[in-house]
Amino acid sequence: MTRSVGIYVRVSTENQVDDGYSVGEQTDKLKKYCEIKDWSVYNVYTDGGWSGSNIKRPGMEMLVKDVKAHQIDTVLVYKLDRLSRSQKDTLYLIEDVFNANDVAFISLNENFDTSTAFGKAMIGILSVFAQLEREQITERMRMGRIGRAKAGYFKGGPHSPFGYDYVDGELRINLVQAEIVKQIFTEYDNGLSLNKLTRKLNAEGHIGKDINWSYRTVRQVLDNDDYIGKVHYLGVSYEGNHQAIISTELYEHVQKELKRRQTAAYSKFNNPRPFVAKYMLSGLLRCGRCGSSMSGQANSTQKQIAAAKVKHQASYYIRYYCVSSRPSKLHGAISTRRKDTCDLPTYSAIELETKVLAKIEDMSKHPEKVARLFQRKSVQINTEPLKKRLVDIENQIERFMDLYGSGTISIDKINARIVKLNDEKEALQNKLDQAADKGPEVAAAKMNEALASASEIIASDDYTEQTRLVRSLIDKVILNGNRMTIKWNLDW
Repeated sequence: MTRSVGIYVRVSTENQVDDGYSVGEQTDKLKKYCEIKDWSVYNVYTDGGWSGSNIKRPGMEMLVKDVKAHQIDTVLVYKLDRLSRSQKDTLYLIEDVFNANDVAFISLNENFDTSTAFGKAMIGILSVFAQLEREQITERMRMGRIGRAKAGYFKGGPHSPFGYDYVDGELRINLVQAEIVKQIFTEYDNGLSLNKLTRKLNAEGHIGKDINWSYRTVRQVLDNDDYIGKVHYLGVSYEGNHQAIISTELYEHVQKELKRRQTAAYSKFNNPRPFVAKYMLSGLLRCGRCGSSMSGQANSTQKQIAAAKVKHQASYYIRYYCVSSRPSKLHGAISTRRKDTCDLPTYSAIELETKVLAKIEDMSKHPEKVARLFQRKSVQINTEPLKKRLVDIENQIERFMDLYGSGTISIDKINARIVKLNDEKEALQNKLDQAADKGPEVAAAKMNEALASASEIIASDDYTEQTRLVRSLIDKVILNGNRMTIKWNLDW
């Protein structure tokens, strides 16, 4: 049977010429093999001086392009490692490029042919080694980063902490920004609030930053122990090699002050549970009639007060939920937030909260209900712009390959551009893979994991933990008379 063959040859160094792997020798042997088989050579794709550690090579790009255009039905190499030295890349080319386009792959030296039963079995073996390679690379990278952190080096990346520059693998103090860091810690420690400190920094021209400071970014500076010479990775702090900007004493005093002020802020509003809402369902309740939010309040009649005093009870007030726009009588004063009113009744806080917790416990016992929730959920992440950009990149690469193939531009001039485009392509693909990981099955599994401890928390009568549970699982509760509709939080 006559085949249209694409011959691929590669050398990474000049030394391979002496080892019998030169471009000329590979090409000659492969062409002779085709003559013996009476196969037609469509093209010889050459990558001279390119490493086999990845597939970002001009000759490989042209080969893949012609495979997808169905110009050839067989890819022939002298040795398997000429295609790639990476098991992962080899498997990708064979399965996702060659097999997907009905193109056979043959390695002359190993007698490897994917059109045969033995060759197909070898693909399965390759996939095992590819998975092992991926895991080994991930483990080596993780251990390498832990090793760097233990040695005191910053983890790196495009964004160094404000106050430092990342130079030659190390953090070096940025003198201008470091002064701002000292100002933030000192003025907060001297009593200035976060809001006032943020406004002051911006009024001074947000020195050292291209954009304005925000409450969150100022708080991040105050929380960051990089400024006392620490580095951290995977939640563990290590002694760093870089110079500290502030003293450990000032940093630790600021951490205590942050906690003290936050606790004081909640206490100011008579919340007995710092960091947790006073009412479990505050912010979650909506009226099914007028659409208004519902808030928690406390009130009592003179009769209830008298009965409580007889029983020597400390609290005379009854907690309940009502529409926020309803005229309410609290401590004897009439208050109306809006002129329009709603006829939705008030709800006992204890009864309503108990009912909501019962719904959560029921959901925890029926994972199939959780699965159905996410099957109905539409995809939230818009991946179309990412896919469109991927197509644009593919088209750009093809245009460069056409120019290279026609001889109108040298390989040296297009190498940098193609490498840059491939880097962007890889980043976009990673983004799409991450979006795919947030599919219905994964999200449902995460929600079921959160529900696993629901029964224990509900039985504990710990109002703080119950409130956290409710707020993590529920997005909205809609009330209309005796009917209650729960909108579950599907963003997992």
